[in-house]
Amino acid sequence: MRLYFLMALLLAFLLFYLYFRYRREKDLLQIGRYLAAIGIAVFFTYMSKMVLVHKPVFVVHLALLILSWIGVFFYLFRERLIWWLLLAPSVTTLFFIFEALFFRENG
Repeated sequence: MRLYFLMALLLAFLLFYLYFRYRREKDLLQIGRYLAAIGIAVFFTYMSKMVLVHKPVFVVHLALLILSWIGVFFYLFRERLIWWLLLAPSVTTLFFIFEALFFRENG
């Protein structure tokens, strides 16, 4: 429950930051890019509920998820997008999907 509250606070902070940044710069395209980066990180955060089934993959996914959120903040505050940092959790997500498709235990 605390994790959901922390995530909600994080998203509220980011949305307020983007709102004030839009009021200062008036660049709607850049705000859309920021929202897309945040959306990717939120998607991978949501995917961690599915990866929870396999503990070793989940631990690696959490480490890569932290890197992804660092990439989002780096993009927001330094305005430099590092794609491999933002998309790092896709490795464990693809591994989980590959494992579920080809290495099922119950047929």
